Amino acid sequence: MRVTVAGSVVVLAVLVLFLFRPAPIGDLDARACDLLGQLAGPGHPSAQVAIVEIDDKSLERVGRWPWPRSTVGKLSEEILEAGASTVALDMMFAQDDRADDAALAQEVAGKPVVAGYALKFDGENTGSTDCRLPPLPLAFVTSGDSGAPPFFQATGVVCNVPPVAASIAGSGFLNAAPDHDGILRHVPVIAEYGNRQYPSLALEAVEVFRHVATTELDVSRGGAWRLHLDHLDDPLEPKSVLRLRFRGSRHQFPCISAGDILSGHAPQDLLRNKIAVVGGSAAGMESPVVTPADSLLPAVELQATAIDNLLRGDSFYRPEQGRLWELALAALAGWLAAVLLRRSGFLWGALATLVLIVAVWAFCSLLLAASGALYSPLPATIGLACSLPVITLVHYFHEKERADLAQQQLLQTLRHSRQILEESEHRYRRLVENVNDAIIMDDVDGKLVFANRRFREWFGLKEGDDANLVLENYVAPEWRAEIRERHNRRMRGEPAADHFEFEGIRSDGTRIWIEALVTTLEENGKITGSQAALRDTTERKRMEAQYLQSQKMESVGRLAGGVAHDFNNLLTVINGYSGMLLGQFDPGDRRHRYAEEIQRAGERAADLTQNLLTFSRKQKVNVRPLDLNALVAEAKKMFERVIGEDIHLTTRLSTDLGLVVADPGQLHQVLMNLVVNARDAMPNGGAVTIETKTVIEGPNTKHFAYLGVSDTGTGLGDDVKQHLFEPFFTTKDQGKGTGLGLATVYGIVQQCGGRIEVTSVLGKGTTFQIYLPCTASSSADLAKPVQITPAVGGRETLLLVEDQDAVREFTATMLETFGYRVLRASNGPEAITTAEKHPGAIDLLVTDIILPVMDGRVLAEKLRGIHPEAKVLYISGYSDERIGRGGAFDSDFELLQKPFTPEALGERVRKILNEDQQRRAKSK
Repeated sequence: MRVTVAGSVVVLAVLVLFLFRPAPIGDLDARACDLLGQLAGPGHPSAQVAIVEIDDKSLERVGRWPWPRSTVGKLSEEILEAGASTVALDMMFAQDDRADDAALAQEVAGKPVVAGYALKFDGENTGSTDCRLPPLPLAFVTSGDSGAPPFFQATGVVCNVPPVAASIAGSGFLNAAPDHDGILRHVPVIAEYGNRQYPSLALEAVEVFRHVATTELDVSRGGAWRLHLDHLDDPLEPKSVLRLRFRGSRHQFPCISAGDILSGHAPQDLLRNKIAVVGGSAAGMESPVVTPADSLLPAVELQATAIDNLLRGDSFYRPEQGRLWELALAALAGWLAAVLLRRSGFLWGALATLVLIVAVWAFCSLLLAASGALYSPLPATIGLACSLPVITLVHYFHEKERADLAQQQLLQTLRHSRQILEESEHRYRRLVENVNDAIIMDDVDGKLVFANRRFREWFGLKEGDDANLVLENYVAPEWRAEIRERHNRRMRGEPAADHFEFEGIRSDGTRIWIEALVTTLEENGKITGSQAALRDTTERKRMEAQYLQSQKMESVGRLAGGVAHDFNNLLTVINGYSGMLLGQFDPGDRRHRYAEEIQRAGERAADLTQNLLTFSRKQKVNVRPLDLNALVAEAKKMFERVIGEDIHLTTRLSTDLGLVVADPGQLHQVLMNLVVNARDAMPNGGAVTIETKTVIEGPNTKHFAYLGVSDTGTGLGDDVKQHLFEPFFTTKDQGKGTGLGLATVYGIVQQCGGRIEVTSVLGKGTTFQIYLPCTASSSADLAKPVQITPAVGGRETLLLVEDQDAVREFTATMLETFGYRVLRASNGPEAITTAEKHPGAIDLLVTDIILPVMDGRVLAEKLRGIHPEAKVLYISGYSDERIGRGGAFDSDFELLQKPFTPEALGERVRKILNEDQQRRAKSK
């Protein structure tokens, strides 16, 4: 209670201090807000503002300041011709120069040029000129509170000369609003003079740039708090002040030298569609301002920052009720510190207080970065910093009293220690007897002096049978010498591993893996034996072996997929050109026979590559809801002709089997591989059984469709099962098998989201068990056959992008043979350049998916920005995770798999173009 009261007193003192806010506290608070703004980050410029600097180089080229009005007019004209949307002249024309005023007025007349003027305040001796500045057409939205809104007040105007004022698109005042410490954090957006409102230079530049039709200001008793420019909203602080979010130190905006523009050396497109802020940055030309972001920042960058803040709505502001929320946060943090310090020691309490301080700063920083709302963390920080020593001191005296009381209680506790010790020994023995691990103790000779119930269960011992037994009796023969040597070294006091594994043998001859944690027992400094905790890790060893096998299969799969992808590019060229040669030679020509042999070899290589892709789960598949029973019934008719008359094929099909999502051709391939392997395992005949049923697994009752293929053949040994699904592993004689059959089966099942298991006994047969997840689709969802569009040519223009030179030339040759006009490119940037230079339309983009520099899909998106009418056909050696999850594709995703024939290429291109033409005809 005392700790809580002390913490509350400290918090109340801090709250009172911040309510009255003496000058030092105000300065410290301003610095804290500056630091918070730096933590929140400077934000990113809008890319709509650029600075034209009248720097030292400009003065050297053009002459000393001030420049003639005609030079300023010429500069404005050059900036607009360079593409700028608006020119904001961060300068004043307070003195008449009638010889040059007309020239400047003529240059800026009717153009989006904004110039600055200054406001005069009480106590200033600045002269004034004849001003006829139109007030700001401003609509006020009030909250219903009475009282005039307190605007930023001025007592006079020092404006530009009348001819210039009448010619420019708008004028705005240039005054900044530094705090009393000389640091500029705010800019007044709207000033009031003579009961009229006038905009700042930044606001006027944004209105001209955005062609603002309506300007509204939300006001309340506390002041103006939000500015609306059509659909652009900017939060403000009272007195119509915009708290700037600085972009950093100098040159955060694109900067161009005024001298470069006047001499025609300005960079191209740097000013296009931007507000160009023109002002001085040369040394001695104008006094720089002090900001939280930079100790010396030119005024022109200040104006650019204000314009950029207004454009993005990216400024800071302190809400009207923000100080009350800051005090509430300080009270909450102080209360939490009191609770934490009361319940923990000094070190933990200090750490918790530090964490709270960091959390307050992080919260305020994140809130500022996300919304622009500025809440000072200083009250909470000072409250926490003051709470720590006071609460810690009170807590110390409180804990001392508790320690004295605890000492008295300790004396009473010692009287019961013997009774507690006896009960503890009894509980310890029960724990040791009932623990899931085996615990044993032996003497220096290795004889067991104690073994708990778990050890006796493992090795079939009864209570009392462990007397004079040795652990070696229950260790596998190959491990006994090592176990004995470890024990002897430990008994001699020599270093020995205290954590190791070995194999044990049960009374029935079965082996178990045991993990041992051994400690040495000492009595009066003499080693008397050892104690060991033994854990059965047989199941973990089995799972580790399965995991290592899975990792190995995954690595081999990735390698196979990569090899097959590169091989497909080669086969596209080999098979394509061999097909071209076949068409050029007569069937009786021996060259026709040579080309035919090349094509046959290429087709066999393509089949082998497809198996590799299937194993690596990276080939394109046509998945759909599938009735597994119908597939098995259809396949059985063909299998009966394949396996021979001496093998009896039977099926057991479940009547309530759900649908699975898979490629029917792939599942047919799975059945074919398994049935052919079963036939080869029964050279003297036998029986093959194909079974389907529904299996429910797991706590979430997940439904699987079970597909089993069993045979009565020779069976498989454990050494064979370990490598069964590896590619190129085979038990058949050389030349009778590729070793890809079961690897392909494994890849297909994995790609369908299922799993495959194998059970086999030597001499009794083998069963392959496949589990595929069921889908919620019904029989009505079964896909209908797809109509194929005949392959015909055309006269359209195609853009072909392929990084492999041989594949690109072959594909282009085929498309040109069909009559198409083909534009070639080897990568994305080259394709974009070709498309930009092409004067006509591009009807179809044919691109590889995986390209250097730019991905095929990114290329397609960029091309549509240039030729929105272009359709897209992707080609690829395989489709990885970036193309489709699990090998499935969206309905509008057109993909042609490598290697492809000229006919397949022509057919797919014509199909896409025809569908596009039909769609356009319907839209008309």
